[in-house]
Amino acid sequence: MSDRLTIDLNLCDGCGICVDSCPTDVLRQDPVAQKAVIAYPDDCQACYLCQDDCPQHCIAVSFSSENPRRKSIYDLLGIA
Repeated sequence: MSDRLTIDLNLCDGCGICVDSCPTDVLRQDPVAQKAVIAYPDDCQACYLCQDDCPQHCIAVSFSSENPRRKSIYDLLGIA
C-alpha cells in the first residue's frame, strides 16, 4: 500500500491504461488478478497521469504528495 497512490480494486477492470501511462513504471498488471497493482510505490512522482487517464476513476493520488512540477512560477516565487 502506498500513502501517495491508491487503487480501488473493486472498480478496476484491468484495462491497463494506467500501467501504460505511468512514466516511472510504478504500476504493473497483476497476471493472476488481471488488475493494476502498485509495484514500486516509492518511485511515484505524483504526476497524476494514471489518475487522469483511468477510465474507471479507480486511482487516487494524494493531493498532499509533493510534486514541484505541479506548482506555478508564482508559487515558487511567493507571488500571490
